[in-house]
Amino acid sequence: MCTPCQKTWPKLEGCEPKGEDFGGILDEKLILQSLLTSPSSPGLHLYAGHCAMHAVYACQYVLRWLLTFMFRVPLQGIRLSTFFARLALYIIFLLPAMICGLAYWAFAGKDIVSMKYKDKGSFRHTVDIYLPKSTAKARLAGKDPEAQTPVLILVAGGAFILGHKGYVTMLCRALRLAGILCIAVDYRYWPQTSIDGMIDDVDSAVQWCFENASRYGGDPKCISLLGLSSGAHVAGLLLTRRAKPGCGSAKKTSKSTPCTPTWSPSDLVGFIGLGGIYELHSRFMAHLHQKGIDVFLQQLVLGDTQALRESRSPSILLRRDGEIGRHLPPVLLLHGTGDKIVPPDQSEGFCQELLKSRVSVRLLFHEDQGHNDPVIHSPLMSNHETVEAIILSIHEWTSGQKINDGRLLPDDSDNMNTIFPESCRAQLAALPTWPRTPEPVIQIARFLTPF
Repeated sequence: MCTPCQKTWPKLEGCEPKGEDFGGILDEKLILQSLLTSPSSPGLHLYAGHCAMHAVYACQYVLRWLLTFMFRVPLQGIRLSTFFARLALYIIFLLPAMICGLAYWAFAGKDIVSMKYKDKGSFRHTVDIYLPKSTAKARLAGKDPEAQTPVLILVAGGAFILGHKGYVTMLCRALRLAGILCIAVDYRYWPQTSIDGMIDDVDSAVQWCFENASRYGGDPKCISLLGLSSGAHVAGLLLTRRAKPGCGSAKKTSKSTPCTPTWSPSDLVGFIGLGGIYELHSRFMAHLHQKGIDVFLQQLVLGDTQALRESRSPSILLRRDGEIGRHLPPVLLLHGTGDKIVPPDQSEGFCQELLKSRVSVRLLFHEDQGHNDPVIHSPLMSNHETVEAIILSIHEWTSGQKINDGRLLPDDSDNMNTIFPESCRAQLAALPTWPRTPEPVIQIARFLTPF
């Protein structure tokens, strides 16, 4: 029985109206069909209306695609050209200062040891080990260093495409002087491999560090993991995947091979993310598109479907499975409020998911600092805000002190002695005081950089 406001429709085989056929706009179809249907030949008119709508929507799609193509390609070309022009100017402007870091990485000699972490790997499967002074002296004297130095594994960024382990050399320089054994990981980038391949590489590198850190004076029970930018994404995704029940917790058996990763996230004393990417949502992709990184390239690198990108998002994995948090180590997140390429809400959102999963986490916002500050600008000014936060966190994690949950802004105290315990002050006193690039020079560099 039909009510007065309903209309019965003749049923044609294969021509039933379905909302998904035309983008879900079923009401407009029904109106158009109502106008085209007559009592004399309802089936014929309905079929004609169905075909007409197909043609109309096909024309609209083609027209929309042509207009988008005509305007999008030149616009994206301008954006991308501007991006690389600013990057070139930035490199040229800071080149004299950057040469200092490059020279240190290239000629530090005995204080930096390069090793392969995969026997049959490529030239990318290497790590640079930055030896603290005590370890370097012991090795120079032909002695085995005592395995008591905290270890920090660093995973550099580079937009998943252009990274290199040398990118963190200035940060490692400061940390090694503070008595921390730094191990900078190199790994394959796109198009050599996908994000999943990057995770496999870093997974193997972390396993190598657990097995070999003691040879260089590192304490295998005091290992932390640090990721920068896209490296923070790779490291964070590796941790959340291995923290899932049944993953990464297997112990070595008689069938285990030396290259089979057997470590667990709970074996780490902590994780540090600097300007990291933790969720590949549509807002972030739109942001990158505005910067000139076309959606097509994003899909090639990050994943061509939303489901695939979600499976590669640490924040989403935590949101879907709260049990992951039970196996994660304490976390320190740092982000500059002036970051142009990775919005600070990436770290803020990850922090919220970690808190919901009951993970001990601290979030630091560095006012007006950009994406490159932790590894380029701050070291060039001998500004050690980031290094101080890392030293304090590692001290708290290794000494058994609990990190307070929630956010802690870096200006909570004006007196550094109230922040750092006495045992950390010797490390702070050892931090480098050179180079001293003037602040106005760094401000110009921050303006020029597209990051």
